[in-house]
Amino acid sequence: MTVPELCTGIATECELPEELLNQKSAKFVGVVRDISWNELKLLVAANRFDLLGRKSPDELEYQADLRRIREEYGSVAAFVRQVKLAEFLADPSTRYLMIPNDYPYALQGRTTHYIIWSKAKLTHSSVPDAKVRELFESKLDAQLGAGKYEWVWFVNPPQLQSIPEVFHGHLLVRELDD
Repeated sequence: MTVPELCTGIATECELPEELLNQKSAKFVGVVRDISWNELKLLVAANRFDLLGRKSPDELEYQADLRRIREEYGSVAAFVRQVKLAEFLADPSTRYLMIPNDYPYALQGRTTHYIIWSKAKLTHSSVPDAKVRELFESKLDAQLGAGKYEWVWFVNPPQLQSIPEVFHGHLLVRELDD
């Protein structure tokens, strides 16, 4: 089933398959399985970012690393600013930084999960700012070739942001078959 068959075109009216709705459970850490590209697009269209996640072993590693980081740096935001983004934040000539996510979501196929870090607030949206889009499309065109990929972008709503003190969005890129 394709996204148009499942979604009426208005994101809040998308009907999600039971399998996607059961992706997470209080009885299970992480998500049950990798999701397909079409399922990803459906979840983004439906604003159901809460159903994205990592499979159990990856989620457990993520949680353990967060505990360690909080113990060592006081907060995840402090670690991100002092370690991950120190050079970027110190460079006044750059507004955005695109890097692979250290803890990507469970996705099928040749899909890469990037984080776009920003010095300015990014709005909760599935449509990137023109400057953000220009940044990642130029990088992806150079890396994969123009027309050789498709992408999905979103900024989590405030209640789902893991590091709300540091502005960032999610870019999920699928390499297309030749």
